[in-house]
Amino acid sequence: MKCKTCKKRMDDISVNFDYECNGVMKRAVHVPACKCPSCNNVVVPDLILGKLGTFAEQEKGNVIDYKKCEEQEAEILTVLDTFNFLGR
Repeated sequence: MKCKTCKKRMDDISVNFDYECNGVMKRAVHVPACKCPSCNNVVVPDLILGKLGTFAEQEKGNVIDYKKCEEQEAEILTVLDTFNFLGR
């Protein structure tokens, strides 16, 4: 991804921030983002924010561990693929 401000190629990073979900503040951790090495602009892509919203709605606690949620989602998809492959 390129920085909209200075057009430099952005680096992939992980960020933590407060996130509001249905009027409740939660802490989002290990969220993928991009950071410009020149102007330090940080952007969380819309696709990631959309998934974060889904994870936040499912998470009962006050902390949304994005990395952990993605790992759990991948495990579920693997199991579903296995069942589909076996014709169940």
